[in-house]
Amino acid sequence: MADSDEKFKQIKARVERAAQDAGGTSLRRGAFLELIQLVHSPQTSPQSKSYAAGQIPRFFNDFPDLEEEAINAVYDLCEDQDSKIRIDGYNAVTQVSYAQRKWVKRNADVLVQLLQSDEPEEATVVKIALLKHLDMDPPAVLGVMCDQVVPLEEDLDETERQTRERLRSLVITFLATDALSVIVEKYTDPPGSEAEQTLVSQLMLSIRWLEIQEVEVIVRDILLSLPCYRVYSSRGDSILLALLDRAKLPLQLPASNYGLLSSARSLLALAQFVAVDKHAASPAILLQFYLSFLMGRMALQKISSQDRVDVISWISEALLACEAEMVKPRQTSSQEQLRRLLSQTIDATSLLLEILFDCKVYNPVFWRTVQTLLQAVNARKKRDNWALPSHLTSIIRKFQELLVQGTHENTMDVQDLIRLLTDNQPIPLNGSVQTPRAMSAKLPERPSHLPESSAANLPQKKYNTIYHGNRRPLVKDGVNEDARDADSNSMISSKRSNSSAEGVPESKRAKIGPKGQPTPSLLSRLAGAEPTGASSSERTRRRRRGKLESRETSPELEKHPTTGYSIKGAASARRSERSTEIVQASSLLGRLDSVNDPAGDGFVGRWKR
Repeated sequence: MADSDEKFKQIKARVERAAQDAGGTSLRRGAFLELIQLVHSPQTSPQSKSYAAGQIPRFFNDFPDLEEEAINAVYDLCEDQDSKIRIDGYNAVTQVSYAQRKWVKRNADVLVQLLQSDEPEEATVVKIALLKHLDMDPPAVLGVMCDQVVPLEEDLDETERQTRERLRSLVITFLATDALSVIVEKYTDPPGSEAEQTLVSQLMLSIRWLEIQEVEVIVRDILLSLPCYRVYSSRGDSILLALLDRAKLPLQLPASNYGLLSSARSLLALAQFVAVDKHAASPAILLQFYLSFLMGRMALQKISSQDRVDVISWISEALLACEAEMVKPRQTSSQEQLRRLLSQTIDATSLLLEILFDCKVYNPVFWRTVQTLLQAVNARKKRDNWALPSHLTSIIRKFQELLVQGTHENTMDVQDLIRLLTDNQPIPLNGSVQTPRAMSAKLPERPSHLPESSAANLPQKKYNTIYHGNRRPLVKDGVNEDARDADSNSMISSKRSNSSAEGVPESKRAKIGPKGQPTPSLLSRLAGAEPTGASSSERTRRRRRGKLESRETSPELEKHPTTGYSIKGAASARRSERSTEIVQASSLLGRLDSVNDPAGDGFVGRWKR
């Protein structure tokens, strides 16, 4: 151990003397070789290795033939078992790059690999070393770091693949955090520098292949932070098109796949951030994509209700951004294309509103989306003097009913837009808003104070009754003498045909007494006062009168003839009926005589005059 210390003192003394010489003298060359050997010697103490790490860069430029051997010695120090020696090696790499700029790119590549250090102190030193190399040659160092981000085309084994994925994540994080401010302030402002072109071109390639989480960091935190994307330019359109091209595939698949649809949703959210939130790309490109791939019911039904609300909210925001673009000066052809795109999208708002209504996710995003869509509809109505289609008005009415039926916060603007779009028609108090189809399917109820609407209660004509040969009545326009005093809503009974068939004269309508009971006729009172010893002819006449009275009270009289009405033989039947009535008609005295003289001989029961 004493020998080693003594040897180290001797080497240190020779190095100090050689450092005072200038140029590539033999003394300097000898000291440079001793420092390189000191690093590779297994007997070298940690103190000696740290000394060698600090002195090698002092002799590096004088001996080009020894540069490779010297740089390998420095790299060995970076892999030493002692953490302090490794840190000295990291610093030595930086000093070598300062001494000879041609080694900056290679040394930066080594430092990028060293980002995998598990020691926080060492990782901090490596990052500082990388920032110093970035300051030496920004395009070269940014190119080295981006090479670790872009996936390789060749196949890798599992170990190599895992190592590269871990290193890629570390580099992306370094670019988005530690190096971002330096990149933005020093190497990409003003836009158009070589460093900017190198960084953008390499990261754009990675968008198509990397995991969604890494793409989000690259786009949100790195690319859109660059000065060249602070205002709209065609370069922003390139980012947007790359994102949409990758999101297109999951949306075109016929069956729903949760993983693919989830990645498509994340890509669309990122595209929304680029075009709408940051104004780095044209919102018309995004709206055209929505119109082509997400305006169909089948496409939106692949995703959950909450995701449906989010996607439709993005569509509405892109639509609103395009509305804002209309007021900016542009070429006539571009203006007309934008106007046509807006019209096509607003034509589809009825479908979007209907899908929103069916989602039943009444959160702030839901009502903000409804408000934005209604604002776009109202803008077109004013701009083009556009009349709302009936189906669009119907779905707006559904939202009107929804607002009436429930309590929803922060919806006053929505209610005002609905009233404006429906020509200031007030919301019904009962909350019932009917679409044309529903109104035709449900007729208004009949007021309770009116009688039921039925055929029996409708106004009826009064009829005459004509009889044909088989004694069935025929109803004819006119006034029926027998039915004049009857209920105007009842049908003509068949009493006349029944009484004519028996050949018995029709009895008069019974009179009603004060108590509601029928008053007996004079004939019936006289018959009730007759002696019990009546003849057989008299009993026969009584039975016939009893049958007639039973027919008058029978409910069968209210029925219509089962075989219908006919006019055949009606005139002859009428004449026969009238002749019968004339023959049978007699005075009151004659009828009294027939009752007291049933035999007709003129002697029995005759009253004295």
